[in-house]
Amino acid sequence: MAFVGIPVGHLPQPDNFNLEQFEYQVTQADTESAARMLLFMLTQLDGQWGPQFSAYAPGVADIGLNRQLCTRIAGAVTTLFSRQDFTVSDGGYVQLMDLHRWLALIFAVSLYRHADHIIRNINAAGGGVVDPLTLNSHNLRLFCLCYFPDSQIALQPDVLWQYDRRTVARLFLALISGRTLPTSAAHGKREQLLAWLPDRLAELDSLDFLPTAVLHDVYMHCSYADLTEKHRIKRSLNDLIRRSLLAGDFKDIAVGDNRGQTATDAPEVQGPPKKPVMLVVLEWFTSQHSVYRTHSRALAALRGRFTVHAVGLTSAVDTVSRQVFDVFHEVDTASALQEAWAIAGKLRPDVVLYAGIGMFPFTIYLSNLRLAPLQLVGLGHGASTFCGQINGFVIEEDLVGEESCFSETVIRVPADAMPFVPPADVRRVPVTRTPFLTRQQAQWREPLPVRVAVCASVMKINPNFLATLAEIERRSRVAVRFCFYMGFAQGLTLDYLRDAIHAVLPGAEVNAHMPVQAYQSALNSCELFVSPFPYGNMNGVVDAVRQGLPGVCLTGPEVHSHIDE
Repeated sequence: MAFVGIPVGHLPQPDNFNLEQFEYQVTQADTESAARMLLFMLTQLDGQWGPQFSAYAPGVADIGLNRQLCTRIAGAVTTLFSRQDFTVSDGGYVQLMDLHRWLALIFAVSLYRHADHIIRNINAAGGGVVDPLTLNSHNLRLFCLCYFPDSQIALQPDVLWQYDRRTVARLFLALISGRTLPTSAAHGKREQLLAWLPDRLAELDSLDFLPTAVLHDVYMHCSYADLTEKHRIKRSLNDLIRRSLLAGDFKDIAVGDNRGQTATDAPEVQGPPKKPVMLVVLEWFTSQHSVYRTHSRALAALRGRFTVHAVGLTSAVDTVSRQVFDVFHEVDTASALQEAWAIAGKLRPDVVLYAGIGMFPFTIYLSNLRLAPLQLVGLGHGASTFCGQINGFVIEEDLVGEESCFSETVIRVPADAMPFVPPADVRRVPVTRTPFLTRQQAQWREPLPVRVAVCASVMKINPNFLATLAEIERRSRVAVRFCFYMGFAQGLTLDYLRDAIHAVLPGAEVNAHMPVQAYQSALNSCELFVSPFPYGNMNGVVDAVRQGLPGVCLTGPEVHSHIDE
């Protein structure tokens, strides 16, 4: 891979990232080495900031360290990308766009906030020119690399698509895929593209022009948008994925209502009939995960009627959760699709049940192949798949919302058919709460705020929800403090969210991701909870109610908007 368009195979890949070396290297003639260091650092960040990162920052307090480091990295990237002799090759562009969200996050946490200044530097109309912005074949890739969710430059998808759809398609999907889009600028770009892009994806004839490393994030994170037609992009992605699979080495295993057997090779039935075979396809299913909490008892009960096989990534299932099934088949991350497809080919299952679809790439791809006559999906992710190979959506009857939101046949089961279980090996913290009035009397000199818990994974925080909380705070006749307990809020993501939340709710308490018992103890300090919208809570509601908190939610037509009603 060469960033300057010249193969440089003799250059070794870096095995560590030192910020001081990077800051120096971007000023040197060898821009390839600097680009490789940047790619290595972003890859490390994608792997949760590994130990191969080092920097010298004396005198900087821990609370401001991430912002200072990000500002220095962003400054060095500004120097590198603004150089007239720096260009990006085909391979370099593909790799960097797969990591686009991490580059965006670095700039968002830095004092720059975005990289619009770099875009002005590379403007073909003249360096530093704000308007007009002129793009050409020399600067388009750098524009895409530097155009972030929080950019203040208006997004013009029609113009960009007409100029070079194969290049900008990666940018558009990267902007949709973001895990945390809490600002109006970031959220608005996703809304704009979810309305505009689905019809255009049909103009692409291959997945080669899409950021395949984050397609699953596009598939899942579109559910956190406000747009009514937000899931339409799934249909376009599924059509493109299926065409690509069938044009390659894959084919359907089952067709219609037969499993591929002919009359001559059907086995003779001897003795009592065997139970039909069900193959359960798993994403995250460790005994600490929310999907295990919501699905494990129901899946275990299926063993009374089926021989239940399950397939999942080795790293995503643990010893406890494997016991739910008769047989568990582990697959490797790098070859999960091929291995799972081969397992289905040997088993010839009567039914395939996806616990959920959207968290892992291989499940999205696999769902676009016909592995069994009947293929179902569960509530591992609270949204329809819009996949032509999925026949039914299995859901408890009180959680459905409006059936018009589903592409599948809705299979309603009784309201108690999928009972929750607590996370394995976690001792519950008992409810111990001093009444609010008692605490208020003990602190009579100043008003004691009512503590309102906001339990949500980071994807659910959005500007409309934050604005609603701010309006509640403004109208309330008593002091209110919103206390955010956010799943996956750590590192730079926590810094970004804290800034975005405090911009709207200056007095909010913003907490990092907590272990379960610390989280339960924290809920004991609150008086009530509020659910996010449009994507509400399921496990979060159970957690809060078990700690004795009443709550408020906003309902809607989608299953994920109706689930906490």
